[in-house]
Order: sequence, then structure tokens, then C-alpha cells
Amino acid sequence: MPPIRIPLASLALVLAACTTAPPPAPTPAAAPQANTYPVTPEEEAVLLRLEDRREYDPEVVERWSVHSNAAHRRRIAIALGRIGTAAFDDANGNGVQDEGETMAGVRELGRLAGDPSHEVRIAAAFALGEIGDPAGVDTLIALAGDPEHAGVASEALEALSKMPGKVPFERYATWTGPAHPEGVRSRAIRFLFRFEQPEAAALAASLLSDPEAIVRREAAYSLSRRTHAPARERLHLLLTDPDTLTRAYAARALGRIAEEESVDPLLAALGDVHPWVRTNAVVALAQIAAAHEGAIGWLDAEDTVRILTLARDPDPGTRISAIEALGHAARTNETARATLLEIAADGSQWQREVATAAFIRHVGPADAEAVGSLMATDARFVKIRALEATQALGEDGDAIRRRFLDDPDAAVRAAALGSIADERTAAWREVIEAALADDDPVVRSVAIGRYSTIASIPPAEKLVRLRSEAARAEADALNDARVAAVSAAAGLEGSERLEWLEELVRDDDPVVRRIAAEALARAGRPRPGFTPLPVERSLDEYAAIARWSQETHTVTLHTSRGEVEIILLASDAPMTAWNFATLAARDYFDGTTFMRVVPNFVIQGGDPRNDQSGGPGYAIRDEINPQKYTRGAVGMALSGPDTGGSQFFITHSPQHHLDGGYTIFGRVVGGMSGVVDQIERGDRVIDLAIDELSAGEVNVRVAAVERPPLPLEIGPITPERLLSFVPEYPERKAAYEPDPAVVEAIATSIRPGDRMEVYLGTWCSDSQREVPKLLKILDLLRDDYGVSLPVDWVALDRSKSEPAEAIEGKNIEKVATFIYYRDGEETGRIVETPTGLFEDHFMQIVAAP
Repeated sequence: MPPIRIPLASLALVLAACTTAPPPAPTPAAAPQANTYPVTPEEEAVLLRLEDRREYDPEVVERWSVHSNAAHRRRIAIALGRIGTAAFDDANGNGVQDEGETMAGVRELGRLAGDPSHEVRIAAAFALGEIGDPAGVDTLIALAGDPEHAGVASEALEALSKMPGKVPFERYATWTGPAHPEGVRSRAIRFLFRFEQPEAAALAASLLSDPEAIVRREAAYSLSRRTHAPARERLHLLLTDPDTLTRAYAARALGRIAEEESVDPLLAALGDVHPWVRTNAVVALAQIAAAHEGAIGWLDAEDTVRILTLARDPDPGTRISAIEALGHAARTNETARATLLEIAADGSQWQREVATAAFIRHVGPADAEAVGSLMATDARFVKIRALEATQALGEDGDAIRRRFLDDPDAAVRAAALGSIADERTAAWREVIEAALADDDPVVRSVAIGRYSTIASIPPAEKLVRLRSEAARAEADALNDARVAAVSAAAGLEGSERLEWLEELVRDDDPVVRRIAAEALARAGRPRPGFTPLPVERSLDEYAAIARWSQETHTVTLHTSRGEVEIILLASDAPMTAWNFATLAARDYFDGTTFMRVVPNFVIQGGDPRNDQSGGPGYAIRDEINPQKYTRGAVGMALSGPDTGGSQFFITHSPQHHLDGGYTIFGRVVGGMSGVVDQIERGDRVIDLAIDELSAGEVNVRVAAVERPPLPLEIGPITPERLLSFVPEYPERKAAYEPDPAVVEAIATSIRPGDRMEVYLGTWCSDSQREVPKLLKILDLLRDDYGVSLPVDWVALDRSKSEPAEAIEGKNIEKVATFIYYRDGEETGRIVETPTGLFEDHFMQIVAAP
């Protein structure tokens, strides 16, 4: 599920009509590329204004697309990818898209596809994929065979995957073969899931046993996005693949298949060293239990213990994910039931919310007394999650629903209405119509959505009511109710709604304009033009934003769990980054929470209502760019095209299905493992500061951010264990060459009874750097000098407080910490990142009198 701002409006996309395709892109010229120079702020302002208004200006486009500077040509290609999603080339000026008229920019992008600069060709491929006009398919197929640059071919293949109904799968599939460069081939495999043909899934499955690690990973990723049961046995094998992402994707894919035969392999995967794999495995087990109504073998006592253990996992995402599986076990296992109630009563805020929902969903109808006790709460999200859980209970959930229909919290009232299933809205008509008068626009938007599904109300009557609700909503600070009313009207049967929709194509609200235009096209009318949008800002204002965006800017999120440092990608998304920084300068984010956290997916914040429905009272246009959703990407949450405002999200792990769909406007450069991975739903943003981090500090951190998190284990550990599962330990140990003279001096200084304690974090990059050095020295002492130094190894959690019994009285503030003892007394310690050589520090504490 993508990052969203709820409630969702029905913003269905319209497929453009097929048109005559332009000729394939010519083979790029082999001439050397000229030096490029930056676009000036005044020039950039022109394009920012066109993008903001979704305005197609043929004269500007022509001038930029033939500019002598490659940076200008690349920039216009990106702009066309944004403008061409909403505007078309209205050749005859009649205001509607006629047969043969392409979406804006397709013709110019076809020309830019033959540009001598590979950067321009990449941008052109990206833009054509965003626009999605079938007239661009042949150009993209030509670019996929780019003879000079694999990046061009890769971007073209990703663009083609966004148009699966318009691209012959047989032509796309040829790029998944071993004859193509690894980067090109892997990108084609990654997006096979976008093709609905069974052949696409079968092709991905056939690649799961490929000898190339990246091919296996991308094939597993593709199958994690769609269900393909024949791949099950091969996916079982990938649960032990050396690559972390491959194992995680395999577990997720098995959850989609949801067959009982996968239970044992997934149970084994619960012991994986990486939280991504453990999380996906326990989620998959819950999906299998749901598919088979809990009647599967893993719910015996022994297997339930594994789930109970996982509910106390060091990783917060794994802990929370285990609760739903625990709910399935609680149906038949008394220990699981008691544990679930214990978590619902005494766990963290997030755990209480999820455990309450799991109990109600799986045990609730059989234990009204326990449910009543859980519902005696003032906690907003406990109520909301409980209400969400009632959706699958039918009449058994009515008591909970009625209890909260008049709750003083608007978010709870909205959840109560939203929990009414479509097939039961007629029975709740009186309640739903009463909610249409609610003071809160979000509650009314949900009520409008429920009202529109009542089959017994004639379409004409619904239309009158929906127009009335839309008119009332014009006074709201948020446009949710008005958008909901227009979206509901767009989905009605009959022709009565069309006249109103035609009026709305020129509405002041850009979102309403888009909904109306797309609804008319779906109804068989020619697609009307709804741009330029009514956005008024002077060129001087845009130039000021452009100047700001050409500088390096950072954001520091001061949260209740620590600091998260972000570099803003202002040159890729200037209006989005500027909007974010402007809101931060107004203290807009202070006191907000991360109101949505999905383990191994995203954390989401930026909502002043703290219920996923809030925003600043306006929407900004998307600035989709070629950046990719790797780990630590910062994106803008949406409820449809061009609906962003203030809600943002940060990805825990690569999420490439989001690429090209949500604006990326930043990347985390500090605090990813220590803070972002530890965030729980409800954690607070204390404040948000702009440009606290210097550009120099940013540069040294960027390279390490996107790597998978190091594994987290707690408790006594052995060198063999460390070397077997912590990345780079064996290589770092082998590569480390301490000074032989210092090692000899250490050997002669060690006395009988000396010993050492090492406190490390398996997740910690400093431990990963320093601990292998000690391991190498210990080997040399043993092998070259016959000296054995006893060492106790203890892995700590990120707070450096667990296991509490192992560090009592030790005063461990940083990891790694190396403590040396002689005759039972501490003689010295090495604490994290020594400034000199490790063996010199070691020698100093060993030689201490």
C-alpha cells in the first residue's frame, strides 16, 4: 500500500486514446558532449510557473528543447513529464483532446530522445513514462536499445513498464535475458510485476534460480508485488539466500501466495538476523493464517512460542508485526490470548493499538467482556484501530461502532463511519445522513463516501444531495468533503451529472478540475482541457524559489527518539522542498506525530491533525523526478495526483513500486538506523530545523545511508557468530594488519588472569569497524605467541541498556567499548572510534601498571 493521506478521493486515472506513434528515436550522435552550464534562476522561474500551472506553452518548449546547453534540454524534458500528465497538445484549439492529439510534449520528447547527451535522453525516457501516452512507446523501445549508455536503456525500460497495456510484453521481455548489461536486465526484471500477463510472473519465477545475485533479488521483488503460486518452492529456497533483500522479498511473496506448505520455511525465517526478513516472515504467516481461517499447523503450542518470542523482538517493526500473528494464535491458544490482552493493556502506545485491534478481529465476538474492558479508553488510535477491526465482523462489530459515532474526537467519528461495509450502508442510512451535518470536513467526507454506496437511493436524488454537500464544503479549510462529493458524483450512473462536471472543469480547485475532466473522459466524452490551473504567483517569486533551490539545504527532525538529518533535493523538487522548508520556518511541524508507521515500509508524519487527514489547507503540484525510492528516501504523501501539502514519509527499505509516483524531495543522511528504524506510531516531532547540518557533513554520510540496516542481536555472542552474519566482519578482519612490534609487546604484557569484556552493537557501524581489529589481534596472539586472552562478548540494543543484567554497573555509553581487567579490577578501556591505531590503544591499557 503506498503512502497516502486519507480519506482517499476517487481520483481514477484515464488512459489516453491511442494515437499514431512518432518514428523511433534516432541513434544518438557519437559526437563528444559539450560542457554544460546551469540554468539561471530567472530561466528556471519560467518552467516552475508552467509546471505549477500544468501549462503547455509550445513556444517555450520549442526554444528550450533546441537550446545549445544540455542542462536546458534536460530541464525541459523533466518539465514536460510533469505538464504532459495533465495537458494535451490541442492542435485545433477546440479545448478537447481529439483523435490524433497526443498529451503535451510527446512530440518534443521524441526529438530529445535522440539527443547527444545521455542525461537528456534519460530525462526524455523518464518523462515519456510519466506521461504514459501510447504515442511514446516506439520511442521508448528504441531508447531501451541505446547503444551508448546503460542508464538510458534502464530508464526507458522502467518507463515502458508504466504502460503495460500499451506495450507488447514479448518486446519488453527480451531485455530480461543474459545478453543485456546487468543494470539494464535487472531493471527490466524488477518491473515485471506491472504486466498482468501470466507470462510475466512465470518469467520472474524462472529467474529466481539465476546464478546472478542481483537477478534473483529483482525477480523476488517482482513476485513480492503479485501472486504467483508456481514460484512457491523456489521462493522457499530464497529464504536462505545470502542477500538480505532477496530473503525479505521471498518472504513477502510467500505471504501473497498464502499456502500452508510455506509455514515451516517461514517459521525458520523468524530467526533471521535481519529485521526486514523477520518482519516480512511473520506478516506472511499471518496472511497464511487469514487465508486458511487459522486452521493451520503452526498454531500448535511450540510454534506459538516462536510468535510470542517475536512479540518481544529487539526491532520495533518486527515486534508490532508479530501481534497480528499472535491474534490468529489467540483463537485456540490460551497463552497467546493472555499475552495479547497483556500487550493491549500494558504495551507501548503502538502495541496497545495493534493488540486491541488483533484481539477484536480474532477473539472479540467470543469475549464481549474483554472487548468492553479494552474499549474503556480515551486513546484515539486504540479506538480507531478497534473500529477498523470491526469491518470484517459484520453485525458483531455494531456495538463498538455505535459506541463511537458521537465521540468528541473527529478522527474517531470518521473511523466509525468508515468501518461500515458497503453492503451494510443501507441499514445505517439514518446514521450516515446525520453525519453529513458534522462540523468536521473529514467526517463529512467519509459520510459522503458511505452515502454514495447506498444502492436504494436513486442516482438523481444522490446527485442533488452531493451537489448540496459540495456547495456547503466550499467554506471548509480542507477540501476533503468537496472532493469526496465531486468524486462520488463522478461515479454515478446516468447523464445528469455530466453538466455539473463540465462546469467543474474550470473550478478554482485544481484537484476538482482533474476529477471532473477524468470523469467526463470515462463517460465517453472527449477529454476536456482543465489547464492552465488557476495558480497565481509572479515570476519574481518563482525566481526567488529557484535561487533558494540552487543552494544546499538540510533539515534536522528533532524527534522524541533523537535526531534525523535530511538533505533536501531542492534541485529535483524545488517547489516541494521550498514548501516544506517554509512550513518548517512557521513551526508548522512542531508537536506533530508520526501518525502512520508500516514496518519495513515507511514512517509518515507532517499532519497537524495527527490522524492522516490533515494538511496546510492547500495542495501543491507533484514534482515527480528520476530519483528512486531507496532506503532513506523522503517523499510527499498523496491521496491522488497533485494533492500533496505537508504530509511526508521516509522509506525503511527500497520501495521501487513508488518510483515515478510520488515526489522524492529529500534523503536521510543521519539517524536512519538509530532513529527512523526505531520510530513507533505516535512518536513526536519536537521541532524541525532548516540548515543545521553543513554541506561538508552531508557529503561524508550520503554513501552509507542506503545500505540495509545491520543485524540487531542482544546478549552474549561469540566471535564465530559475529563473523558469520555481520556484513564485512570477515573482510575487515582479513584486511587489518596491525603493527607486528606492537602485537609482540601486547603478547609479552598479558599476565595470567587478565581478561577482557567487549560491549558492541551488531547494528553499529563503529563496532563493525573496530571489533574485527581486536579479532585479528587475538588470532595473532594465539597463533604467533601462544597467548590466549579470555574475552566475553556482549551485544547490546540501541539504547545501550539491554541486556540489563550484563551491563549493570558498567557505565556503557557508546559501542564498541572494550574493557580490560587485571586481578578483577578494570585497568582501562577503549571507547568507540579511537583516533589512533587500535593496537596502540590496546597496548596502553595492557601495559598499565
